[in-house]
Amino acid sequence: MKLDEIGIWSEIKLDIIKEYANAFTKIMKSQEWCKGYVYIDAFAGPGVHISRRTGEFIPGSPLNALEIDNPFTAYHYIDIDKEKAETLNRLTGDRTNINIYQEDCNEVLVKKILPMLQYESKKRALCILDPYGLHLHWETIMTAAKLKTTEIFLNFPLMDMNRNVLHKDWLKADPDQIERMNRFCGTDEWREILYEEDKQMDLFGDTYRIKIVNSNMKLGEWFKKERLQKVAGFKFVPEPMLMRNSKGGHLFFLFFASHNETGKKIVTDIFNKHRKYL
Repeated sequence: MKLDEIGIWSEIKLDIIKEYANAFTKIMKSQEWCKGYVYIDAFAGPGVHISRRTGEFIPGSPLNALEIDNPFTAYHYIDIDKEKAETLNRLTGDRTNINIYQEDCNEVLVKKILPMLQYESKKRALCILDPYGLHLHWETIMTAAKLKTTEIFLNFPLMDMNRNVLHKDWLKADPDQIERMNRFCGTDEWREILYEEDKQMDLFGDTYRIKIVNSNMKLGEWFKKERLQKVAGFKFVPEPMLMRNSKGGHLFFLFFASHNETGKKIVTDIFNKHRKYL
């Protein structure tokens, strides 16, 4: 299959996740009460990419998670694309603790995987929610948050939002795209954050438009404080990484959310170490 070419921002994202996964399993391994530590990749892809910078093969997050010093006790890899799921299955081999699902992650996470991670299970999980665009549902994030056993890395896809939803004039936005945004955020309150009504006069009388007045940064701040912390209830959400392309364009925020203060401290250090490359 044709592999995706990824930019430096995606390589940094992969390094961040791998570095934290290694710290996560090291800590969990030392906890006598812990009955297992689980890795979940909701948009796993084929397991390998091509670096746009060097032209070389780059292991994806599913393969990186298999190569850390203290492996997870179980892996759940999900991708709705049949060819990607089959490629990943070939690359990961016949390991009995790897489960690969060719399904919609919103369905399989809520109905099959996350229910196995109730607090009484004494298991902990690291869940990677790295959608290609606005393909993730708020219900999935909420389900993970309520467990209090699962930490998440979340790609907040600014490029998809800006390209398809956040037009300068709200009235020009496609209703279907607006609904995708609502489903991702779990609300339409983002409209109040970003837009305001603008009344103008022309030769034919009053005209109206609903124009964008706030930035991606304001949107990210709202999602962090009002959605991940206040509504979902994650206790610890450090400042996200803003990933930019070579021209400075905003691509996505990489969020981390947890109920564990130690996780926040480790990720904050990792984020700060990598910010200088962006």
